[in-house]
Amino acid sequence: MPTTGKSKKRHTQAVIVIHGMGEQRPMDTIRGFVDAVLPEPEQGGEKFFSRPDPLSESFELRVLQNRSQPRTHFYEYYWAYKVSGTKFGHIWSWLWTLMVRSPARVPVQLRPLWMLSWLLIAAAALSAGLGLFDRLTQNASVLISGASALLFGLLQGVVLSYLGDAARYLSPTTENIKLRQDIRADGIRLLKRIQESGEYDRVIVVGHSLGSVIAYDILKHVWQECYKDYRKPVRSSQPALAQLEKAGEDLRRRARGASFKTYRQAQLDLWKELRQLGCPWLVTDLVTLGSPLAHAALLLASDEANLRVRQRQRELPTNPPEPEIERIKGGEIRRYSYLVWDGFGKKRNIKLRVLHHAGLFACTRWSNLFFPALGGLFGDLAGGPLATWFGPGVRDLAVRSGNLFVDRTLIAHTSYWRGNAPASLKPLLEALDLKNTAYYR
Repeated sequence: MPTTGKSKKRHTQAVIVIHGMGEQRPMDTIRGFVDAVLPEPEQGGEKFFSRPDPLSESFELRVLQNRSQPRTHFYEYYWAYKVSGTKFGHIWSWLWTLMVRSPARVPVQLRPLWMLSWLLIAAAALSAGLGLFDRLTQNASVLISGASALLFGLLQGVVLSYLGDAARYLSPTTENIKLRQDIRADGIRLLKRIQESGEYDRVIVVGHSLGSVIAYDILKHVWQECYKDYRKPVRSSQPALAQLEKAGEDLRRRARGASFKTYRQAQLDLWKELRQLGCPWLVTDLVTLGSPLAHAALLLASDEANLRVRQRQRELPTNPPEPEIERIKGGEIRRYSYLVWDGFGKKRNIKLRVLHHAGLFACTRWSNLFFPALGGLFGDLAGGPLATWFGPGVRDLAVRSGNLFVDRTLIAHTSYWRGNAPASLKPLLEALDLKNTAYYR
């Protein structure tokens, strides 16, 4: 029997997972991630299906789909194969620029590791000197040399496989420019294809480790292409934009009554308002895990002062965005937008405000998960809190696995979803917010 009335719209969301450093295999990261974040189906059977991926440009990749509502498609942006031919020279030149800076230019949370590194270098140099001049240590020197050779072999595999990715991507030297360009271009192309497919109502981007830096770059560039694109412009007072700008500045200035919860809700409301005006931006959330952006002053700039200048110049987006200051009689107004006059062809009477080119986090929430590193040495050294560097709108979530050995060693960096530990999975599930239907109302 045919049904009457309008059928209920089924909503579909996309999650793009960007893997971190190392010789990753296609689909390994995404399979482990999806298996961890999806619940066991009540009806039994598999948690997810594996579908063809029509949007990526690799035959190695598939789309993983859940079995419940809202329908969720998980994509992996796989970039590891682009980093090839890494040599110790690439790593050494990058590390040397980090090590030779003065202690005052090293971020506080990295100073213990920086000082320990220099102590080890000094100890190695002293040991080598003693081995040359003291015959009594000849046998010990042979043993040390053998151990050093073995250690060097191990380091060659580990360092080239993992740290080499970071050295190549984060260092804008001439020989790395094409690699950086290729990694970003393919990620940008994937996000744009997802947004333009017409299949999705919402997109979530998840970046682990170096993948979080890549995610930040991808979002920045895609936003710059579409932030002025209002495909269904109508005369509007844009109340959500006004509320977001007020909530953001209250949060930045720590004004009385400022609320992080109010700001996050204002971000969602603004995203909906932009969608109603035809803006193609679908990304509601960025989720970063163990992100090296915690060391932005060291990795993205020459020091903290340089980082702040580039943020004020809107080269590096912040959350809340850098304000546009409008002088008015009796004071000033701080906004994240500017007025567009006569910008819509025949509808020349429509005047709307447009978020500026670094304003993506006005309508995109940012959650950052990290294992705290005790004393700057024990835990996930790669990650850390981001609000200090990118603004109070970033939601920092310190996580624990429930295993002290994992929490206080480098294993923490790969434990954000592995092992299905409820203690660390809960904040990740909260950040993803996959079951929330508020995005579609």
